[in-house]
Amino acid sequence: MYICMCNPFTDKDLDKALKDEGVSNKTSQVYKACTGGEKPCCGTCICEINDRIEAHNSEALLMAAE
Repeated sequence: MYICMCNPFTDKDLDKALKDEGVSNKTSQVYKACTGGEKPCCGTCICEINDRIEAHNSEALLMAAE
């Protein structure tokens, strides 16, 4: 599924960026990793990116607690 249409990237690209230890969990860094360094245009995708980052961080905390 496409997350961003302005600088096209998919949910798979987003998941890959979140798993990359070289990418911080800041929205701007994840966006840059998914787009090859481009800046957001319309910003419609930012909420989805933030939701995915939050879910990724929650999953990581749960795994660490086990």
